[in-house]
Amino acid sequence: MARHFAEVAAAVDLPIIVQDYPPISGYAMEASLLARIARDVPAARTIKLEDPPTPLKTARILEAASGLDVSVFGGLGGVFLLEELMAGAAGAMTGFAFPAILVEIVTQFRAGRIDEAADLFYRKVPLMRFEFQEGIGMAIRKEVLRVRGAIAYAGIRPPGGVLDINTKEALGRVMTWTLD
Repeated sequence: MARHFAEVAAAVDLPIIVQDYPPISGYAMEASLLARIARDVPAARTIKLEDPPTPLKTARILEAASGLDVSVFGGLGGVFLLEELMAGAAGAMTGFAFPAILVEIVTQFRAGRIDEAADLFYRKVPLMRFEFQEGIGMAIRKEVLRVRGAIAYAGIRPPGGVLDINTKEALGRVMTWTLD
């Protein structure tokens, strides 16, 4: 795995983001391996971590990569963002349909307003969790964007998931509850 990233770095003149997402790659990278890649491949010092428990793994990566300028970003719909920040993450890379909420959480956290960041995060995490459902998460995200007026059509190409009426109603409830 480390050799792979070294070969990619040698072939391009771009920074590399190492994504640790076992459900897609079929391979979970240990914190020590991610730190080794960062140490051996300077272009690969940004990590998108999607192998829970992400806060614990974030801390382990940063500890193992001590002395290097390594940035760890959480994914997973932002559902662990606050805890990831507390473990040293730089932020999040995720498709959550309300990026301004994530920006505000990170802004509050970086300003040292941990209680305000926590209050916002824990009020919004039900919506993040709802959107993060396996198989229909993209359909939920697109429906949220449609409801918000950002897109006109929320359809998903096959084999993407389709929302049934019960899920749409539940989405409406969670949006009403978390966005008031």
